[in-house]
Amino acid sequence: MLRKWIMSLMSSSPLPNAIDRVLLTGGTSYLGRRLTARLLAQGSSVHIVVRPGSDRSRLDGLAGKPQFHEHDGSTESLIRIVAEAAPSTVFHLATNYLRDHRPDQISDLISDNILFGTQLLESMRAAGTSRLINLGTFFQYHNSDTFVPTNLYAATKQALEDIISYYRDAHGLSATTLILYDVFGPGDWRAKLMAAIQNAQRDGKRLDLVPADTIMDLVFVEDVVDALLHAVQEETEGGPWAVRSQQRVTLADVIKTFEQVNGSPIDVNYGAYAVPDRTPSPPWEGPVLPGWQAKVSLQEGIGRFLAGEDNDAG
Repeated sequence: MLRKWIMSLMSSSPLPNAIDRVLLTGGTSYLGRRLTARLLAQGSSVHIVVRPGSDRSRLDGLAGKPQFHEHDGSTESLIRIVAEAAPSTVFHLATNYLRDHRPDQISDLISDNILFGTQLLESMRAAGTSRLINLGTFFQYHNSDTFVPTNLYAATKQALEDIISYYRDAHGLSATTLILYDVFGPGDWRAKLMAAIQNAQRDGKRLDLVPADTIMDLVFVEDVVDALLHAVQEETEGGPWAVRSQQRVTLADVIKTFEQVNGSPIDVNYGAYAVPDRTPSPPWEGPVLPGWQAKVSLQEGIGRFLAGEDNDAG
């Protein structure tokens, strides 16, 4: 009842123009689902660009329905989509992440991370939409305060940053880039570290991991959604701005917190795997998004992850 009352108040109040009508790329990703859920819950009109064959069922069960727009891969198609959606803000979450690429993956990496992003920028220019929230990765800063790509993936993300700079200067684009770290939370279907730890603890099986002193920056998904909306509502421009956790921890700290929260030990074989080559250590410590800070501690986040708490699911 309380949740319904709060939502009714939110829907009855006028939304800021910047988020009354939004367009998302990557809306069927884990983070995209959580952002879509929050936007729908507060009454935003949400439009999502999808490919043919995208799993739209990932957005089932939300408090409202987004409008899907199928992109055929062409610039003309995306121009029509952005014109039809007429968004006040575009969230560019879509990315093709490859830690280590193979030669046969280069074309897709370039197409997904550079070509598609450029098509989106051109479509925004054509539609007169000037507000963009773009996501980057701490892999763009390999043991450096300035751009040094960890891998080809990071280089493609930085290439789009350069193209954004052109549209900012030549066409008045208002763009903000947020740098993400490791995002976790309940309802995550990805095969990530947190799920592997949870499964090992539940099944009582030994878990092979990298060395215990590996430094990690784990950010709860609701904090990341807060950062995305904060950047829009506070009209924070430029960047790159770091969306970092409250406190960086070691892998051993993560395991210990799981044991404390769930009350059962985990059999861990530290050092079974080497840390992958060219892993930034420590992760980039650039400036945090002004006016925002992570609120959810590692302990609280793991507790909510294990409980499957999904406040934004509607």
